[in-house]
This record gives sequence, structure tokens and C-alpha cells, in this order.
Amino acid sequence: MKNQTSKTTFQGHRGTRGLVPENTIPSFIKALEHGVDGLELDIVLTGENQFLVSHEPYFSHEFCSKPNGEAVLRKERFHHNIYKMDYQTIKKYDCGERGHCRYPEQKPMRATKPLLKSFFEEIEKYAFINSEQNKIQKPFYTIEIKSDPAWYGFMQPLPSEMVRLFIEEITNYSFFDKIKDRLFIESFDVNILNELYRQSQNNNINFEIGFLVENKLSIEANLAKLDFMPSFYVPYYKLLTKKKVEKLHQKGLKVFTWTVNNTQIMQQLKNWKVDSIITDFPNRIPILEYSEV
Repeated sequence: MKNQTSKTTFQGHRGTRGLVPENTIPSFIKALEHGVDGLELDIVLTGENQFLVSHEPYFSHEFCSKPNGEAVLRKERFHHNIYKMDYQTIKKYDCGERGHCRYPEQKPMRATKPLLKSFFEEIEKYAFINSEQNKIQKPFYTIEIKSDPAWYGFMQPLPSEMVRLFIEEITNYSFFDKIKDRLFIESFDVNILNELYRQSQNNNINFEIGFLVENKLSIEANLAKLDFMPSFYVPYYKLLTKKKVEKLHQKGLKVFTWTVNNTQIMQQLKNWKVDSIITDFPNRIPILEYSEV
């Protein structure tokens, strides 16, 4: 992936959220079955300082249930703080059997949030077996470090500690050398990104780092928030135009975009030469070639 060509790649958002409970092993496997090039996932920190695959640092009221089977209520979701739990407690929560009201095509099933290490072990094993049979290629991984200044000291440590723990964990995986060239690390939190750049440089690690964006500021205004030039820029797809894609490419940046669930819009973004498209529905990925229109 580091030598990416002009081909637009596709990533399964939280696996294949539109079809299978998000950020779970079955969801990621389903995305691979639909032929994605990469997997997008989110990570938070447990009370044991292990990274967990989860979009929130708490259990969502939209689709999670407590160990006793009761649904997590909106008013109490912050009481189910993952940063205060060990994994033995975390895996007692179910986050799939209720289904998801915003994704009626999603198949309800019992589902738990995996540790990041377990995610890699399961997916790399699955990818290796199927790549040997020429069914799929090993995916690249886009990891979003979930972080918000409002969570500092409450649902996560300060950015310096969060990043230290992330680098320590991922580089100590026995299989790190096998995945390091397929890793993309991103965040909305500029404090996390600046720390990640600083600490990775200090540790002689060459992470590809991306800036997630959902505001309407100019490209220059957003990049000015960083102490470095990222490898890729990740705006919400509605913020993109063909000229912005060209401008970002002129700056030497790859362009990833989220979350695109309409086939026609995916095709338009392909025509604009967007580098990678993140989708909840890998089954909707267009098979058309580039158009000059």
C-alpha cells in the first residue's frame, strides 16, 4: 500500500457496518468476502491499557446490551466507560444481537468487541489462508485512534500517554513487521496526530499518518493545525470537489474519504481519482472503470 498506484481502493468501514455488527471479527471478514482492499477500524483504550476495537470509549445505547441482557440506555451510556473496565468485563457486553435501527439491512447476531491484537491475529490468519487460495489479497489497515479533549483523563489518558501506549503495543506484536507496510493511522484529534508524529520520529518508526476532517475550513487552515505534513487527508466526502482532490494531490497527499454508501457517488469519486473510499456497504462498490466525464 505504501507504493499505491492511481487505482482507487475501497475500505470496509468498521468492517461492513451496513450488513454485520460494526467493529467485530465477522464484520471485517464479511468485508473481505466482498472484495475490499482495506479495513477501517477504530480503537480505544481499556482499563488494562490494552487497545480495543470500538468506535466509542463506552458502550453505545444504539446497539449494545449490558451483561444482564438489558439494553444500554442513552442516559447511562457514559457509565459504561471502557477505560474503566478490564477485558473480562468488556466481553460480557453484546453489541449486535439487538440489530441497529439505522442499518435495517444489518444481520443481528451476538457480537463482542475484540482486542486490537486479536483483530490482527484473526484477520491475518483469515487473509493468509484465503490468499494462498487466490481468493483475496492481504488487506491494508486504516486505524482511527478515537480521541477527544473532552475525554482526557476520563475516558482516555492524555495524548502523550495514549500515543506512547499505542506505539508500545503495536510495535511489540510478534507480527508487526508483517503488517507495518499496510498500516495507516488517523485521527480527528490534532493533539494525537502531533504526538504520533513526534513519538514515531523519536522511535524511528515510519507511520503513514492521516488527518480526519469534518469541518468546512480550507485545506491550508486544517493543515496549519499540524506540526508536520501528513501522508493522507481524510475529509467527509461531501466536503470534496474534483479541484480539492487535485489540490491535495499537488501537495503530495493521498485522499481518503468517508463514509460513502451510494454507488453512483463512489463512481464519481473514482473519476476524481480519490485514492481510497470508505464504505459501510462493500456490496455496493462499483465495478466500472474510470470515466473521463
